[in-house]
Amino acid sequence: MRRLLIPLLSTALMTAPAEAQSVPPRSSSPSSLTLPVTVPLAGVQQAANARVPTELARLDETQTLAGGLLTVRLTGTVARTGHVRVGAAPEGDALLVRVPLRAAFRAEGQGLGRDFGGEATVSLRLTPALGADWQAGVGVAGTVEWTDPLRVELLPGVRVSVQALAERQVRAALDRVTADIEQAVREGADLRDRAGALWARAAQPWTLPAPEPAYARVTPRTLTVSPFRFAGDALKLTLGATFDLAAGLGRAPAQAAPPLPPLRVAEPPSPGVALTLPVRLPYPELSQAATRAAAARPVTLPLPLSPTLRVERVVVTGRGPRLNAAVTVRVSGPLGLSVRATADVSGVPTLDASGRVVTLRDPAVVTRREELTGRVLGWLADARAQAYLRGAARFDLSPQLTRVRGQVQSRLPFTPTPGVTLTGQVGELRLTGLSVTPDALVVTAAAGGQLAATVDAAKVR
Repeated sequence: MRRLLIPLLSTALMTAPAEAQSVPPRSSSPSSLTLPVTVPLAGVQQAANARVPTELARLDETQTLAGGLLTVRLTGTVARTGHVRVGAAPEGDALLVRVPLRAAFRAEGQGLGRDFGGEATVSLRLTPALGADWQAGVGVAGTVEWTDPLRVELLPGVRVSVQALAERQVRAALDRVTADIEQAVREGADLRDRAGALWARAAQPWTLPAPEPAYARVTPRTLTVSPFRFAGDALKLTLGATFDLAAGLGRAPAQAAPPLPPLRVAEPPSPGVALTLPVRLPYPELSQAATRAAAARPVTLPLPLSPTLRVERVVVTGRGPRLNAAVTVRVSGPLGLSVRATADVSGVPTLDASGRVVTLRDPAVVTRREELTGRVLGWLADARAQAYLRGAARFDLSPQLTRVRGQVQSRLPFTPTPGVTLTGQVGELRLTGLSVTPDALVVTAAAGGQLAATVDAAKVR
């Protein structure tokens, strides 16, 4: 039993950074890892036969009966007669160990001798248990069922019984075996240390399959062990962890593992990964995209000379928490009218309801007055012209997000940390946050689709 139950429970639990460049936003929902464990019972059978002794009781004693008139010597043994049988309890929550026995005794006294005995099956019910301190144990209950009572009538009305004596020795022998099993499980399984190692492992940052160096800091939430279940010829259980992933650019800073949480026995969490990706959009790239989009939408104002405004260039820069879009337009009209003007559109970037378009909240529009006539300034001050200029500072990031999605999908399956494999289909990316940095707009994109992470138990040590 020692050789089996130690690896059984052990298998169940086996499983120089640079500064980060952005504050990592946390995913809105937890991710999870599950480690299913299947332990064949064939080894239990072999170990049980090795640990249960062949002889479980030996009797050689003298009893005085019939008020001291009869002295009887009782001798004999209780021995195992066959292989120990191991199987799952009908309820599936325990392991049944059955030991076939045969008792052979002789009673002698006053010139009389009688042989007697019987057969029995000892049934041990072993129930794995976990303590609140992550220490493992085994609850053991046993019964002995004799086919014939261990007694004999030596003389009419004088009965001799050894059942109580034999069972006392049988139980003592089995108690020694089960005590060895329980101690081996507690000391050998070492659940607390193994759970702590897995917990520390779960806290290690992930490398993300992003277009440029990015990481996800892992913050574990819960660690659970499913109830032990015996099904067919195997023991099955699942270790499950839930955690948050906080994405950032660069390499993750060092972090200490959190303390091991209290034991929680529960069904495993639903598998899935809530993945967020940091995407860095350099201002030149953002400027080119905004220029292409705005230049395709000229507007003619219903004013004298019907001036037409067409965007020629948008230059995006960061100014503290705000974005500034320097929008250069050409004002054209009849009689050779062609004037270039530049307006600065600035505001705090925000996301629209689609989660893919960045706009400026409460944008301010300031037209640069150099070399502009009063008439042109008046045209640009018109409400419709102002709306057109504000619209030039609208950034539809759908093309960039689609490109990033393809790049991420092409890298799956992916190993974010040794022993863990990220798989699945990356769905549409939706922006969940953004921040302004000196040289780029950094957006956080949540990945839809079906993503999951699997654990290689051999590598999570």
